[in-house]
Amino acid sequence: MKLTNIRKLSAALLTSALLASSAVAIAPAANAAVACSTADGVETCSGKLKNGAAFAIKMPSNFQGTMFYWNHGIRTSYTVPGTTLVRPSGLEELTPYSTSAKSDVTTYMLNMGLGVASYDGVTNNLYGWNAADRVAMLKELIDTTKAKYPKISKNVVYGSSMAGAIINPFVEKYPKLVDAVGIMSGISPSAGQSLKSACDLFYIMSVFADPTIKGCPAFYGTGPTGFQVATGELQKIGALLRGWQADFGAKPLAYPAALAGGPIPQRSMLLLAGLIVGIPAKSAHMDGTSTSTLVAEQGINATVAILENTIESAATGVLAGHSVAQVIGAGFYDNTKTDYSKLLTDADAARYNLALSGDDGINAMLRVLAAAPRVTGNAATIKKLENLDRTKFTSTKPYVLMSNEADRLVFPGNQARTADKLNAAFKKRLAAAKGKSVKPVANVTSIYAFTPARYTQYLATGAPDLAAAPAESGVGHQDFTVQQMQAWINMLAFAAEFGPLSAEEVSTFTAGTPYLNTDPGWRPSELKYNK
Repeated sequence: MKLTNIRKLSAALLTSALLASSAVAIAPAANAAVACSTADGVETCSGKLKNGAAFAIKMPSNFQGTMFYWNHGIRTSYTVPGTTLVRPSGLEELTPYSTSAKSDVTTYMLNMGLGVASYDGVTNNLYGWNAADRVAMLKELIDTTKAKYPKISKNVVYGSSMAGAIINPFVEKYPKLVDAVGIMSGISPSAGQSLKSACDLFYIMSVFADPTIKGCPAFYGTGPTGFQVATGELQKIGALLRGWQADFGAKPLAYPAALAGGPIPQRSMLLLAGLIVGIPAKSAHMDGTSTSTLVAEQGINATVAILENTIESAATGVLAGHSVAQVIGAGFYDNTKTDYSKLLTDADAARYNLALSGDDGINAMLRVLAAAPRVTGNAATIKKLENLDRTKFTSTKPYVLMSNEADRLVFPGNQARTADKLNAAFKKRLAAAKGKSVKPVANVTSIYAFTPARYTQYLATGAPDLAAAPAESGVGHQDFTVQQMQAWINMLAFAAEFGPLSAEEVSTFTAGTPYLNTDPGWRPSELKYNK
């Protein structure tokens, strides 16, 4: 049988979760730090890494040889009542978890004969931006797992969100420990590019809505007190958003004096801010296109989407900004050279022209931004941010990337950037192989979960129902349907065994899975800062 036919057969088997089961006899390792028990054909082990962080392993009796190591995203060290910022009580995720589906894929993976392991990403009793420490923790987890289960033949390193800043450096540092790479809704290191956009959000709000907002310059304080100061900035944003939600930002701008009380409504400023920052113009309840008696045109729908997305985008900016400042110091934000008119694309200015109060409104707001006092950062700190979790993107390991079209926390442009960097490295390898009989193979599969075309629901008043069920796909962060997550796992298991996936193989794995876009030519909105 030809290799391509073998690959097709294996893809079909994995897709339907019908891998042949062959029990593996595993002798327990002499490791007092790992406690194990067996139930229902699965051995479950737990223990602590050298730094005291908890880890867990599940090994099925029908183990096929491939082990998956999950890396969760950023977590807060401090709980802020009434917000999504809640400190974990320990190891939360063993495999990817979807909030909307209220499910992970642990049972599915074990039934397929895949082993799973994960660890709690805490160091010195703190979470935050500890990516460098977590590279070492992941290495220890893999070493510990392989020592106990020597029959492991393939390793899949996968994770979400901040894990992009862990996994990419890890793969380059320890290539022999990785057979396939999975990044879900992941940051593209350095996080500085995304963080600068988050800081821009606070800055623009300070100019047009609340001059007391300090934004990122307030994110450097240490300990609970420092974090409280940072989250105070978030509370200011929250107060603004609650006010705008009551009337959809219909009141005229109150700041600055040059525009106060004029014809530009506050919602036009919010839309401008969202478009400049890159906040998705679709949200859990707003599809960006549907209209009603109150939401009279698509631009207002998109504005409400940005309104719905902004509070969690801002919360992520606070958490990431404060956490990064603990690593590199204060002064990481500088907008003295930022031209905000260039961050508003011509396409967005045209599409949302009416909702932005026309050309006159756009130009008036951009003039105010151009003239407003700027934030001066610390050059040394900014350089540290540029080099944070530095990645060359030169790995030849097979990557399978998956993001939501309208991820409000880690914008999908991060995935496009990672794919671009990896593909650029592949093209260099291909050029270097000119005239050789063996050619390198492209190693990136990049897929996006789309939203339905229309899903906004309206009340009898014409107002959008923001308490209705959210869109079934394409929105949220690390929030996919169970079927989408299973397809992603299938592709990673296959890639670990056979190498990078072809377009035909990707189609096989995703066939019948609603809303997954596998077109390599499709692109999400680009990151506003992309080096």
